[in-house]
Amino acid sequence: MSRPETFIPAYSIKTKEMRPQGFDILNLSASGNREYDSSHLHRHTFYELFYFYGGEGRHEIDFREYRVEGSSIHFVSPGQIHKLVLKRGNGFVICFTEDLVQLRQRETIAEKFPFYDNSNSPVLALSKELAGELGFLIESVARELRLRHGDTELFRSYLSVILLRLRSEYITSATNRGLQLLKNKKVIAFRNLINEHFLDHWSVSEYASRLNLSPNHLNALCKKNEGRSAITLVHERLLLEARRLLFATDLHVKEISYALNFEDISYFNRFFKNHSGLTPNAFRDQFSKNR
Repeated sequence: MSRPETFIPAYSIKTKEMRPQGFDILNLSASGNREYDSSHLHRHTFYELFYFYGGEGRHEIDFREYRVEGSSIHFVSPGQIHKLVLKRGNGFVICFTEDLVQLRQRETIAEKFPFYDNSNSPVLALSKELAGELGFLIESVARELRLRHGDTELFRSYLSVILLRLRSEYITSATNRGLQLLKNKKVIAFRNLINEHFLDHWSVSEYASRLNLSPNHLNALCKKNEGRSAITLVHERLLLEARRLLFATDLHVKEISYALNFEDISYFNRFFKNHSGLTPNAFRDQFSKNR
C-alpha cells in the first residue's frame, strides 16, 4: 500500500535540481532555471529555511496562513505541505538534508532545533542586528556555492552557525512570550514513534510498551508537557494526514480512507467528523477555494 506522502508531490533535492551535497540556496527574486517556485501545494523530502529581508505575500503551512514580512524566518519540515505566494520576493531559501545537520547520537533535528518541531510556531521575527548578521552569512555561503560548488564540510559549517544562531533567538523569543519549548524526552520519543507508526493505528498501550512506560505514566507525561492526552496526540497526527490528503489531492474520500488504513469509509468519516467537527467532504469544500 502506498503511504500518503506519495499522493502529494514530494520534491527531493534531486528533483528540485539541488546540489548533490544535499544543500542549496535559492534567491527568491531570481528567475530562469534557478527560480524557486512554490506557488502550488507540495511537500519536500528535505528541510527548508526561508529568510525574508523584504517583500509581501503569504505562506500556507499545514492549513495555517502566515504573512511574509521583512526580517523574518519561516521554517518548513519534510512532509509538511506548503504553498508560498509572493507579490514581491526578497530573500533566500536554504534547502538541506538531515545528513548535513550535526546531531548527537539518537538526537533528532526537532529536539535540537525546536523551530522544526511541527507543534511549535514555524515563524521567527528577527531583530535588525540578527537580520543583518544572517544576511551576511547567507550571502557568504551563496557566494561559496557559486565559486567552489562541492565543499560539503564548508556548507555544513555555515549551516550549523545559522541554525544555532536561530535556535538561540527562537528560544529567547519563546521564553519572553512565556512559552515552554523544552519537553520531556519520553514525550519527544512518543511523538517520533507516532510519526513512524500512525498508519499502523497502534493503541496507547502499544506505544507505551515501546517506550518502557505504563499507559497511565505516558498519559500523565503528555498531559503535563503537551496539555493533551496520549490518545489525543495519536489522533491529531492521523487527522493531520487526512487533512493534508483532502486539501492537496483529488483522491476520493474512499481512497484516502484506504490509504490511511481505516477499516472502512464509514469508520473514517466518523473519526474525521468526531475530531474536526466536519465530514471529510465538508472539510474539502470549505478549503477548496484556497487550493
